[in-house]
Amino acid sequence: MKRTVIGSALALFVIARLQAGEVTLTSKETAPPTEPDRWQFMIATPGYMAGLDGTVGIDGLDADVDVGFDKILENLDMVLALRLEASKGRFGIYAEAIYLNLSDGAQFQDRLVDNTRVQVEEFLGDFGLRWRLIEKPQFSLDLVAGTRYTNLDQRLDLSANTPVITATSEQFVTNISGRLRDRLNNFITESGFISDVQSEITARITNQLVTNLRDNLRSPSIPIGPLAGRHPEAVGGAVESVIRVEEARIRAEVDALGLVGDARIAAVQERVAARQTAIAQNISATLQTRLNRSFARADFWFDPYIGLRGRYNFSKAFYTAARGEIGGFGVGSKLMWQVEAAIGINITRCIFTEIGYRALSFDYENNGLTFDTITHGPQITTGIRF
Repeated sequence: MKRTVIGSALALFVIARLQAGEVTLTSKETAPPTEPDRWQFMIATPGYMAGLDGTVGIDGLDADVDVGFDKILENLDMVLALRLEASKGRFGIYAEAIYLNLSDGAQFQDRLVDNTRVQVEEFLGDFGLRWRLIEKPQFSLDLVAGTRYTNLDQRLDLSANTPVITATSEQFVTNISGRLRDRLNNFITESGFISDVQSEITARITNQLVTNLRDNLRSPSIPIGPLAGRHPEAVGGAVESVIRVEEARIRAEVDALGLVGDARIAAVQERVAARQTAIAQNISATLQTRLNRSFARADFWFDPYIGLRGRYNFSKAFYTAARGEIGGFGVGSKLMWQVEAAIGINITRCIFTEIGYRALSFDYENNGLTFDTITHGPQITTGIRF
């Protein structure tokens, strides 16, 4: 009976104390509740001091690109770069954007083309997801998967040299007028006449344009393909068409007279002499139109990829990080890969800085564009975590 009374009293005492909040019981099987994982964010600006080498080709004509960071900096018009990341627990989402605008120009003396200006705009967008495979106090390893978007705009502007074009056109007509008279009098075959005209076009026009528009862009000062690589032959063909039209016109006029022998020869001589100035003006106008123009093309593609990203903490302040990705898989590029390694320091709990090296490679070929390049160089990244 005493035990029952004592037990009842003790139970009432404990209940009363619990209600007053003075006694806390902790079960070994149930741990105290913890705060749920919260979202964490990172914003950073990567300063990519890279050069580019490889091949940039257009319609089967290739430029051997070897542009160091000094050249990039010399011809830089604008650069923007931003990294973003959000993570919660083992899951994360990230994005990166890099925009680059380069331009350069060349001036020529006593040439049909007075000057050229080239411009390249490149935008790289990266979007991906990560899953943390290993989470340790000193070490972490992530699996990443995403897609990289590449947009490449190339432009070439030509400015014609009017005085040189005028003088070249007049000299050209003077040089072929004798062969034109021979052809109108049927002293030479059509194939022989066209061969002579083409030789003169090559000597006075095409060879010069090949030097300025093709050879000079074989090793460009910025990573651009030979946009006007096939233009010299097109210009030569346009000049040849002018001569063919003029030859047919004068022939029709002379044939309508029904003359033969010396009378025909005299009529041909008269009409060719009368048309020389007009022919030269037509050729000059053709050259002006063809050499005062721009060439441009825009290409874009997506490269899916997978990769790994790791980090090792030496201490609370210092760490090293690395990433590697491989992709393309024929969806965009035949092969795309990227590697990056860096040493970092946490300046404060929120602010960090990394110094490292980064390489990004594309092997892309589609729609007449070849872009087989490696962009590589040091990178300094500063960011904030919150």
